[in-house]
Amino acid sequence: MTTLTTQFNIRTDNNGNPGTIINSPLNTGDSFFLEVLMGDIRDGAVGITSSNIAIYFDSNQLQNINNPFNPSSVDSPLLPSTFPLFRTGNLDNINGTITNLGGAAFPTAFIGSPIGINQLDTFSLLHFQVIETESSTVTLNIDLGQTGFLDGTFASDSPNQSQFTQLIEVASSNPSVIPEPSVNLGLFLIGFFALIRFVYIKY
Repeated sequence: MTTLTTQFNIRTDNNGNPGTIINSPLNTGDSFFLEVLMGDIRDGAVGITSSNIAIYFDSNQLQNINNPFNPSSVDSPLLPSTFPLFRTGNLDNINGTITNLGGAAFPTAFIGSPIGINQLDTFSLLHFQVIETESSTVTLNIDLGQTGFLDGTFASDSPNQSQFTQLIEVASSNPSVIPEPSVNLGLFLIGFFALIRFVYIKY
């Protein structure tokens, strides 16, 4: 059975590097990392040699800030450096999509090397920023038909989960609270206007 193991994390932005997994709300203006991990955790694991993913997010609440967004570069964290072939990926921050993000290795021809042999390795690291005040979700879709293993099998050959969702929780901002008039202020005003009326009547 060809089983793909996947993990989809939200991590803190530690001065431009992924930090700890986030378990608390973010604030407007915060940046964070989305980490896509993949692994071949089978008996006799050989590793993953290709994959292709898509990311969907609410563009009114989040924006991708990978700079540059250049998956074709082997130095880009968007894809494994060991996948030098067919590196692609399209960012649309207006509509909130990252599509056709993928690459491959061909180890038998000494081009690249597999990832995730008996462990979870990073397939993609994406940098985002919260731009508004509402919580939202980010969805990861994995193209199982393009997710291949060194032994020539594909993740689509067996039942595998292909969609994952992460909640990006944003701390609600506290609206300005207008204090209610105090009792003392009310009594003062009543007394003040009563005094004015008394002076007016007397004179």
